[in-house]
Amino acid sequence: MSRLRFFQIRLVASAALLLLVLTLVRLLWYPGAYFTISGVSGRLWILVGVVMVVGPVLSTFVYKPGKKRLVMDLGVLAVVELAVVIVASAIIFQGRPYFTVFAVDRFEAVAVQEISGSPVPQHLFVGQSGQNQHLVYAELPEDPETMSALIDETVFYGMADIDRRPEFWKPYSDGIATIKATALPLEALLGGDESRAAAVNTWLVGYGGSAHEYTYLPLRGKAGDAVIILSADTGYPIATLNVDPW
Repeated sequence: MSRLRFFQIRLVASAALLLLVLTLVRLLWYPGAYFTISGVSGRLWILVGVVMVVGPVLSTFVYKPGKKRLVMDLGVLAVVELAVVIVASAIIFQGRPYFTVFAVDRFEAVAVQEISGSPVPQHLFVGQSGQNQHLVYAELPEDPETMSALIDETVFYGMADIDRRPEFWKPYSDGIATIKATALPLEALLGGDESRAAAVNTWLVGYGGSAHEYTYLPLRGKAGDAVIILSADTGYPIATLNVDPW
């Protein structure tokens, strides 16, 4: 087998492995606008670069028909490539937005590793049917002293706000009334910016229904903001749009 032919085969194998990872990342771990606002694309490009160097490039450099220990050398490179993919995938998986937390007037995409303070109550790990991320309602404290302490902690001491502190978290269903009252009509996104209006109209055509049946709120992530669309009737998220909510 020629080196060119070996390189082509090795390239296809590495590309198939990367495609599997990308499918998991894009469809399951970072669906919809979560992919963009979480900034995971940078890690994926690093993964692609490393895999392509360790896989097709180095393997083709080592490959020489009739060479002693060729199978062992290629096997070692294949193991290294697989190890890189597994480790990188684990890091990307750990950083995924596990919780979608409503706090005050927006949603926050929160990874488990970003949570601060007390442990998350076990019942909040139960996902809602049809939702990739676990929905949580973060409630501001009603007690004036607790509220004052929270302001001091977040403003003066740099501690995490309620969207990342489970002691303020409650089941999403507990906040439905507040969320529905805070949400904005989807029609508001149809005016002004033409590209945003086009994205909303495209979604409406694909999903069905009219704009008055839906509301929206900003969805904030580490690398940007997007829109999370809610059912005006139930107050539950339906989809995300990668458009500026502001």
